[in-house]
Amino acid sequence: MAEPPRVQPSKRKTAKRKSTKPLIEIGRARHKADAIAGLERWKARHPDAAAQLQPADVLVDAMRGRYSTWTRIRINLEHVPEDLRPAQEPLDPDEKIFSNS
Repeated sequence: MAEPPRVQPSKRKTAKRKSTKPLIEIGRARHKADAIAGLERWKARHPDAAAQLQPADVLVDAMRGRYSTWTRIRINLEHVPEDLRPAQEPLDPDEKIFSNS
């Protein structure tokens, strides 16, 4: 009989999480104001989808990097009808957060 792995659950290598909600990422920026400006540009490009969003559908995350924090903005398209849902676009802004410079 096979013995279960002797690894702490937090140390196990797991597959990447799969979201149950239709999420798209809008942008990543070192400064929150830059990320919010990218969100406003997205809303201007997709007014029909933006009109369907509820306040909780806009996810603004302060992410911690190695030396500083940065902001990520995602949109939950759960309340947007499928025919109005925009596809994932290139990030705006897309600052290279992980560069060594």
